[in-house]
Amino acid sequence: MAGSGTSEPNAEIGQATVGLVQSSSSRTIQELVATATAAAERMTGATAARGNGAHSAAASANNTDLLVAIVMVRPEIRSVSDLAGKNVAIDEKYVASSVDVRIAMVAAGAPSVQLSVGQASAVNRMASGEVPAAVLALVSADSADGFPEVAGFRVIQVPLSPRSAKSQP
Repeated sequence: MAGSGTSEPNAEIGQATVGLVQSSSSRTIQELVATATAAAERMTGATAARGNGAHSAAASANNTDLLVAIVMVRPEIRSVSDLAGKNVAIDEKYVASSVDVRIAMVAAGAPSVQLSVGQASAVNRMASGEVPAAVLALVSADSADGFPEVAGFRVIQVPLSPRSAKSQP
């Protein structure tokens, strides 16, 4: 993937998405999310490495101005605004960016949304019904577009900044 052109990683992610959806009946939600998240994070890192030359991919992937939060929600949640006043699960690895995620969710129409870390993973807390939504990953807009739908849930993209739009240079 690292040596591919700009459109090729999207094609590969698209193929992975089809494979994930087709095999979803034999895989748990947690397995599907883990596979999709890992692929999106790898693609984000590869995109950052190509776009920044001497800068590290990790440093660019951590620049929240360029990221989109992938939020998986229960079926009754139709939009970010439906999360207003609700508790949203977030994993420990994203806590450093939780203020940025919360601000983006408020800007997208969910005032007073709360992010919380629990003992169980964010996806487990959402799947069990403890919370209506879970932040799954912080990835590039292109990576977010390749994130698969998971049967019985919705996936919502929340840009952390207007700069997260796909029209970036």
